[in-house]
Amino acid sequence: MSEYSQRCDELRFLFRRKDKNEESEPEKKETGGLGVFSPASKTSQLDPAHECKRLAELDRIFIRSKKIKSLEDVPYVVNEVREGRIMLLDISRLNNGGEQSHLELKRIIERIRGETRGIEADLALVNDDCVIVTPSFVQI
Repeated sequence: MSEYSQRCDELRFLFRRKDKNEESEPEKKETGGLGVFSPASKTSQLDPAHECKRLAELDRIFIRSKKIKSLEDVPYVVNEVREGRIMLLDISRLNNGGEQSHLELKRIIERIRGETRGIEADLALVNDDCVIVTPSFVQI
């Protein structure tokens, strides 16, 4: 296996999803939707305040893009996601095959994941040069 494909596998590992067996979730049932951003299932206990907040969040959704150069860009990304914006991150400068830049990219991804864990944000690798970070009301 080439060094490049090995690094790609490591990146994919960073973005792995937990198996359903790893998480204990409440029982879910199918529900009608709010369009594209509605969940396919919901918990059996509804919280009216949460549902009103979700409807307000769906009023306006912004997508921002950012070229990631270093760890200094992480607070900006985290704040944008906390404000309910979807972030497209250009990681091409850090995914150039260099060992040092690859380690920094791993640190950046882990920092973003750690700081957005409390707001249940999602991270996904779109391609080798792009990462998407979404707020909790947008499911990837």
